[in-house]
Amino acid sequence: MVVHFRSKNADPKVRAHPESLHKFYGGGYLRDDLALRAALATVQTLPPSSGRFMAEVSMVADWGSISGFTFAARVAMATEIETCWPLLQTLRSLRTEDWTAQTALIASAIDALSNTSLLQPPTTTRRELSFLSKYLHFCINDAFPLWDGNARTALAHRDDSTTWPSYRGWANKVRQEAEDQYNAGCLGPLRLPGENLVRTLDKALYIIGPRVLRLKALLEQRAKRKSMNLPSGAAQTGSVNTQ
Repeated sequence: MVVHFRSKNADPKVRAHPESLHKFYGGGYLRDDLALRAALATVQTLPPSSGRFMAEVSMVADWGSISGFTFAARVAMATEIETCWPLLQTLRSLRTEDWTAQTALIASAIDALSNTSLLQPPTTTRRELSFLSKYLHFCINDAFPLWDGNARTALAHRDDSTTWPSYRGWANKVRQEAEDQYNAGCLGPLRLPGENLVRTLDKALYIIGPRVLRLKALLEQRAKRKSMNLPSGAAQTGSVNTQ
């Protein structure tokens, strides 16, 4: 069965197949996902401590290829996670079968997180929203979406500011998109057992995002050629496969 993925939030000229997730599954990404989850499951058998949090931080950062996230910054992040653990621990149990209620709970959780120093621990100079979203998803509650550039491109999300309000808006958008695609019958066939739909959608968007950029580049090239009144064969063009 071929399942069409069309997002009402994405560029209307872009259509992709979630079955392109087979590329995700066959390209080593699934292997890496499963390895990360297995490693985290082992580490999380340890009691909450700075050593455990440091291990979690390092594994998630390496999995996510977080550039410039130095060892010192990781130590600062792990220390802040330990400080905030009472709050983070409560967020692990924010689960309900009601999707709308879960979305409201996640929004409230992000509001609570905005009162912490997690997004920018005192000894660092960067706002690690990309890392934190991944840590929240893999280590705290998989209802939190990943803050990922490919996903934001695929859904034409314009707000790239690394703030809690920005992440709150992104979480609402992703969760609404996941619900819409699931109701349209698009994500269910591709969902792994026990996987949150947020992650299923994220994997599709990870593949789709670069295709959106290639398509936009092609359209811009065609528009430029048209504005110069060049014959269609006067400039070399390449084909872009958006399927």
